[in-house]
This record gives sequence, C-alpha cells and structure tokens, in this order.
Amino acid sequence: MSRPDVTSLRPSEETAGLNPITALGSLDDTTRANIVGTIVGHPKGAPSKKELEYYNPSVAASTLTDHLSRLKKVGLVEVVERDREGLERGQPYRFFRLTNAARDLFDRNNLFEPGAYRAMFAEVEKTDEIEAAEAVDRPGDQD
Repeated sequence: MSRPDVTSLRPSEETAGLNPITALGSLDDTTRANIVGTIVGHPKGAPSKKELEYYNPSVAASTLTDHLSRLKKVGLVEVVERDREGLERGQPYRFFRLTNAARDLFDRNNLFEPGAYRAMFAEVEKTDEIEAAEAVDRPGDQD
C-alpha cells in the first residue's frame, strides 16, 4: 500500500465528520483492511455478515463483529437494512457498505480501487448458500 499524500488527508466536503488520519489508521490491521476489501469487491458493494464470514474464513464471527464496529465507529462502514418482508428464512436483511466519505477518501488516495477488488472477488468459488445471499436485493439496488 502506498503512502497517502498528506495534503489529501484534509477533510473535504464529502468527508465531513470523518477524520482521515483515524480512519486510515484503523486499516493498519490486516483483518480490517481485508473486510474493507471484501466490501469493495462485493458485486453489490454491500455484503451481509454471512458473506463477510464466508470470504474471511479465518476470522471468528465475534471478531468480525468487533472489527465491523471499529470500522463503523471511525466512519468507514455503515449498516443498511432492507425490509424483511418477502425474505425466506435465513436470507440476510442487514448489509455493510462503505460510507460516501470513505469512498471519497479512498478515491483521493488511490486506495481500494473497486475494479481490482471485484476482479479478485469474481475468482472466488461460491457455495449455493453464498450465491443465494448475494442475490438478495440490498437497499438502494437499482435492479
């Protein structure tokens, strides 16, 4: 990972409320960086916890929850929920996505380029259960 340009670490209008130094500092942990990479690479940009667990198999569920809480606290990740009506048992309704401020910060510092992560993501073998989870509509889907 290249060093960010310090001048680009000043909050822009889009990153209001996000401290760039604290946000980027939270990514010094490989697991948190991998979680962000999973979110960026996800075909819909908003994986469920089930999907995050699948794509990060070495991370215990409780540890994943702790890392997601940290990423939310620093303003990189937000939780979005969809209406549970029409969902089959076991289908996800809560998803994790980058905040607009995070995407702006990453774009200004050439971090977590979506195309590269989506290409890697597409190579991963998926179970039927994960394919079904990916197929669930997320809030804001344009499909």
